[in-house]
Amino acid sequence: MEQVFKKLTELIKNNDEIFLMTHSNPDFDGMGSAIALQQIINKFNKTSYIVRNYKDNDHSLAKAYQYMEDEHIKHCFIGKTEALEAIKEDSLLIILDTQKEQLVEQPQLLKKTNNVIVLDHHIKGKSSIVGMFSYINSNISSTVELMVNYIKYLNFEINPLVATYLLIGLEIDTNSFTVKTTDKTYEAAAILARQGADNVIKQEILQEEKDNYMRKQKLIAKSYMVHDNIAICEADDDIYDSQDLAIVAMKLLQFENVEASFVIGKIKNNVIGISARSIDRINVEEIMSKLGGGGHLTEAAAQIEGSSIKEVSKLLFEIIGGNYESNIY
Repeated sequence: MEQVFKKLTELIKNNDEIFLMTHSNPDFDGMGSAIALQQIINKFNKTSYIVRNYKDNDHSLAKAYQYMEDEHIKHCFIGKTEALEAIKEDSLLIILDTQKEQLVEQPQLLKKTNNVIVLDHHIKGKSSIVGMFSYINSNISSTVELMVNYIKYLNFEINPLVATYLLIGLEIDTNSFTVKTTDKTYEAAAILARQGADNVIKQEILQEEKDNYMRKQKLIAKSYMVHDNIAICEADDDIYDSQDLAIVAMKLLQFENVEASFVIGKIKNNVIGISARSIDRINVEEIMSKLGGGGHLTEAAAQIEGSSIKEVSKLLFEIIGGNYESNIY
C-alpha cells in the first residue's frame, strides 16, 4: 500500500487544481473521506473542491456541514453545475467510494478531464471507471480505512472533527464493526481516537428525528422472510433517503436466522433503490450487479429507473428464487 500512497501523493503534488467527488446520495464513508483528503491537499498548498449536491437533505450530513461552519474548518464545496463549468482538461479528479460512472455525483465531469484517480473498497466490476490511476481493494472495510492509512503514511494530523466524521463512516460501513472488520479496521478506529475523534459529537450527529426513526421501524415491522434466511422489506410509495434504506437493511441482519437483507424503496420520483446487506454467507454484490448495481460481498446496492417497487421486487425474486406472489399474499 506504501507504493499506492507514494503515487497518490505524487499526483496530488503535480496538480494545482483538484476536484474530489463521491457517489450521489453521499454517506460518511464517501463524504468523510473527501473532507479528510481535502485537509491533506490543503497541507500541500493545492486548490481543491468537493463536488456536492446542495439539494441532498441527509439529516446527519447536514449537521456535519454545520459543525464545520461553526468550527471555521477550512473547506471548499462546489455545486454540480459549477464544477462542470470550473473543471479544466488538466484538472485532477479524484473519485472516492465508488468506481461506477452512473453512481458518481456528476458523471459529466469524467468527460471533461483525462486525469482521473479512483479510490474504492467495493468489488471491481466490468463497468469500472478507467482512470490514470486506480486503487480498488475490496478486502478493506471502507474508503475511510484507506484514508486513515494514508493519513498515517503521511504522518499528518487532521482536525478532530474530521476524525469524528471518519469514525462515523467507519462504524456505519462496518455496521458497528460486525461486518468487513479485521484487526486493521480496529487499528484505523484507534488512530482516529488518537487524532481526537469525539464520541459525544458522533452521537449528536447520528441522532435523528423521532418521526424518521419511527418511519424506519415501520419498514422493519413489515419485512418478510424468504428461504428462511433472507429478509425483504418493501417500502410504501413515499420517497426515502437511500441511507435510511441502508440502515433498515443493516437492522434486519440483527434478527435471528437472517443471513441477508434487501430493502426496496423509492429514492426519487422515477428511481427505485435497493439496499442489500449480508453477514458474509450470501454474496449480495453478485445479486445487485445483476440489477445494474454493485458494491461489496456484504454490502451492495442498485438503482432502477422507470420501475415500480413491485416490479423491482419481482426482478429480485427472479434472481434469488422463490415465488413473489406467494410471499406477498
